Amino acid sequence: MDQEIEVKFLVRDHNALIKKIIELQLLCIQERVHELNLRFDLADGSLLAKRQVLRLRMDTHARLTFKGPGVLVEEVLQRKEVEVIVSDFEATKRLLEALGYQVVMMYEKYRANYQLNSLVVSVDETPFGLFVELEGESPDQIRKAAKALGLDWDTRINLSYSALLDVFNRNTDHAFRDLSFENFSDLQVNPNNLGLRFGDLV
Repeated sequence: MDQEIEVKFLVRDHNALIKKIIELQLLCIQERVHELNLRFDLADGSLLAKRQVLRLRMDTHARLTFKGPGVLVEEVLQRKEVEVIVSDFEATKRLLEALGYQVVMMYEKYRANYQLNSLVVSVDETPFGLFVELEGESPDQIRKAAKALGLDWDTRINLSYSALLDVFNRNTDHAFRDLSFENFSDLQVNPNNLGLRFGDLV
């Protein structure tokens, strides 16, 4: 309860991934939808300093999420996560700003969710690449799901998309605050830019 256990993989072939999902007869629990995320912090950056995240997300619902610092357990990222559905995205944004929080990053993606037993397989189309995120109840469950999907465990990613944007900026001399489709519309991103390798086995 109130815990996130997950890994990500960078994927080369979208069609092959969807074919594998169909072969495994995974249940689609959320059709592909645009997702807008706002990350907040105080002016002194105290949340970032404590490796905490306060995020407001809009997809099919508006959600406010707190995440604690991540720790690696059996090669998988685990962190405290508390999430609530809110009725009004814009009003919640104004409420946070009235409390002294400010938007320090925006990131967006298209996401579809599938269910493999009690594990959620998220297919994320981001401005800098296609990713699969596996979120489950235990590291062992996640490892088995990765194998079933034909993903190379040695290429697993334990970084957030915001952290990957930091890696991209360092490796390419960009200074993007936001992970937006507009910022990346004219850029060709390769795995080396992100310090990653493709995870789908070919």
